[in-house]
Amino acid sequence: MNDVNQDVAQSFTWTLREYGAGQQQRRTLKVPAGGGIVGRSDEADLCIPVTAISKRHAKLWAENGILCVEDLGSTNGTHHNGIRVQTARLHEGDLIQFANAVFRVGQVEESRNDGTLQEGLIPWAQTLLTFEKLLSERAVIPHFQPIVTMDRQSTSGYEVLARSNLPELQNPAKMFHVAERLGQNAALSELMREEAARLLCEAQHFDAVVYVNTHPDEFGTDRLTTSLENLAAAFPMLKFMIEIHEGAVTELAEMRKLQSTIRSLGMQLSYDDFGAGQGRLMELVEVPPDVLKFDMQLIRDIDQASACRIDLLRSLVRIAKDAGSITLAEGVETEAEHEVCVDLGFELGQGFLYGRPSPAPPSMPSAN
Repeated sequence: MNDVNQDVAQSFTWTLREYGAGQQQRRTLKVPAGGGIVGRSDEADLCIPVTAISKRHAKLWAENGILCVEDLGSTNGTHHNGIRVQTARLHEGDLIQFANAVFRVGQVEESRNDGTLQEGLIPWAQTLLTFEKLLSERAVIPHFQPIVTMDRQSTSGYEVLARSNLPELQNPAKMFHVAERLGQNAALSELMREEAARLLCEAQHFDAVVYVNTHPDEFGTDRLTTSLENLAAAFPMLKFMIEIHEGAVTELAEMRKLQSTIRSLGMQLSYDDFGAGQGRLMELVEVPPDVLKFDMQLIRDIDQASACRIDLLRSLVRIAKDAGSITLAEGVETEAEHEVCVDLGFELGQGFLYGRPSPAPPSMPSAN
C-alpha cells in the first residue's frame, strides 16, 4: 500500500497558488518533491519575502500522497482554511495561510508541467531586495517632461516621472507594483519628490514650476501634510505644483483641507488625469485646482473625433476655466492633436510632441 501511494505521490506535484487581493500578480509555487521550509529568508526552500512571515515559518512535506504542514513557532501563525493550526493535512482546494500570505493548495501532473511553476519565489525575493536598495540607496532617477504654453513660446513647467536604472524596477508600473505589496507607496512617492527637488536645486533651475505626483494612498493622511511641509522647508526656492490623481479626489472636506495646506506652503494644486474616471465635476467646481490636467485618453486622436466628443471636451474646458483653473492637455503627440487642443481653448500642453521625459535636470542640455 505504501508503494502504491508513493507512486501516486510521485505522479503529481503539489502547488501553492497566490490568493492575494487586488491586481497583484498570482504565482504558482512548486513544492519541492522532498518537501521543504517556508519562510521569508532566501535560505528557505519556498521563499515568500513578506515582512509578516517568519524566517523559518513552516514546514511542508508529502506523506502517503497527502501534503502536510507544520508551523515552526512562527510569530504570526499558520492557518488552514481560516483556522490557526500547529499541524494539518492539506487537500487540493484548501487555503493555507502563512501570516498574511494566502495560497490555494493544488496539484498538477508532472507530465503537464509547462515550465511556469517556480521553485519558491526566488525571482520575487530578488525583486524585493532590489526595492529595498532603491529606497535605502535612493536609487531613483527622476525624469522631467516639459509642460509648454500652447503657443509654444515658453516652457511653464516640468512633470517629474518615476524611473530607475535597477533592472527589475526600471519603470513606475514595476516600482509601484512592488511598493503596493510592501505597503511602501507613500515612501516611494516621497523619495521621488525629494530626489527631483534635489536635482533641480543642484542645477540651479528655479524658474519653471515642478509638477510632483502624490499616490492615492497618501491622500487625506497626516503623512502627506508632513511630507509637503518638509519639502517646502528643504527647497524654498522651488515652485511646486502638487498633483492629486483624479481618482483620489473623493471628499470635499479633505480636498479643502489639502488645498489650504498647499497654499499655506506657497505651493499650487493640480488634479491629474481628469476624465479618466468619473470626471468629478462637483469637486472641480467646489474645490477648483490651479491646474486641471485632462487625461490623455480624452486627447488621443481628438482630431479624428466626432463632433459630439469635441463639443463635450469644449464644454469641460469652459467649465474648468469658469471655475478658475488653467487647463492642460496631456498626451499630445501629433500636430493635428495640438491644433484641435488650441481651438478647444487649452492653455498648456504636455506630450511627446513637445518633449520626451529626460533624466537630466531641465536647465541642462538633454536630447528629447
